[in-house]
Amino acid sequence: MSKNVDALGYYAVLEVHPTADGAAIKRQYYDKAKYWHPDHNENPRALEMFQKVSVAYDVLKDEEQRMIYDLLSCVYDEKDFPPLGSLKIYKNQSERDDKALRVLRQRTVKGGKVRESKDICNIREAGNMVLSTSINNWLFGWWGKSGYTVNKEAIKFNLRAVSADNYDSLKLLVHNAIAYKQENNKEMAWIYAKQAEMMAQNFDYLRQKLISFANNLGFKPEKTVKIPRWNSAELVRRQYLFPTVLVLSLLFGVMLLFVGQGLLNFQKAENGYYEERVLSGRVVASDMVETKIIKEDSDPFSKEHLIHLTADCTIYNGPDPRYSPLTEGKAMQTLRITGYTPDKKWYQVILDNGEMGFVEKIKTKKGEGSPVPFGSHVYKGQL
Repeated sequence: MSKNVDALGYYAVLEVHPTADGAAIKRQYYDKAKYWHPDHNENPRALEMFQKVSVAYDVLKDEEQRMIYDLLSCVYDEKDFPPLGSLKIYKNQSERDDKALRVLRQRTVKGGKVRESKDICNIREAGNMVLSTSINNWLFGWWGKSGYTVNKEAIKFNLRAVSADNYDSLKLLVHNAIAYKQENNKEMAWIYAKQAEMMAQNFDYLRQKLISFANNLGFKPEKTVKIPRWNSAELVRRQYLFPTVLVLSLLFGVMLLFVGQGLLNFQKAENGYYEERVLSGRVVASDMVETKIIKEDSDPFSKEHLIHLTADCTIYNGPDPRYSPLTEGKAMQTLRITGYTPDKKWYQVILDNGEMGFVEKIKTKKGEGSPVPFGSHVYKGQL
């Protein structure tokens, strides 16, 4: 940020405050011009001072030129002050107009040597730059004299710098707002002025000037204009991407080494409740998986554990459709629960004839369905 708001000393040479009105500036000009006029002032600096007074007044007497001078004075110093009447528009890396540009600062380290760059770019271009710098620093930044210390500081600097909320970016925003106005592109000038206004929250003088500048543009958005945002969080994630991949790759390599040495042994998980056994040289499904079933102490003289089928469905010999069917159940058929699988997706049930089978819980409903036949093993409470 410029140390003052009068970069070229125009207000100083007229001896007026930057907030002075037009009348005060005009009055001071006539007094100073009369005093320094070389026709009656024999001071060796008279001509030089007369010219300075005239140049200052030529700028400050015009409200538009004065506004531009005031804005540029807030972000430029005398040594880098641009020409007032013909500002170059800063564009993105592809040399195209862009609504959301910032100055990205990054430090690249190689062999212990640091190179700091400043690039004008949009958020997509910044993402590529940040990733490229991160890869370089993590691969090559640790070597050389004092490499570790230098690279560590560079990485910390890069993480902070991606916010792009800095003097260089504010200068860019103010510059482009004026440059687009001079090109009569009021929409782009307004968008850049609004971005600069948000960044200048702690510099009230500049913020007020930007508000006046935007209002004087005469631009009225016909629809809501979205002010671009700089997604610094995404750029931080980009910087962590490569080291994360690097660490995971190293861990995977170590894991493969341990597996190869027999230090790690991954056992195959059990395949649900379906089990097979070899019988007379043939692989067949086992009829029951009793060790996995949670038993239900169901009283055949109580209706507490009665359920019924909601539709026709198959009752299996085990808790999995790969087991052989026991029978075909009918809708509303009443059964009694004698157990269930640990995940409670299958019920072990008893049928009227006393056989035990399995039915999916989702195909049942609690309570008695069709009347239970006399002598059934399902329910013995009939009178």
